[in-house]
Amino acid sequence: MAPRIDVDCCIGCGTCADVCPAGVWEIQDDKAVQVNPEACIECGACVDNCPVACLSLE
Repeated sequence: MAPRIDVDCCIGCGTCADVCPAGVWEIQDDKAVQVNPEACIECGACVDNCPVACLSLE
């Protein structure tokens, strides 16, 4: 299951992309975008490190 993002709350800091070991995230147009969601290993690193709590694993 890929993480979900609230794009309205995303500040485009890039932390999710930096901490994701599977390369799921990239920053495009100042927002986080899942470029490889099927690679998600559900480690929760993106969720735990998002400074504005825009990500969740459901």
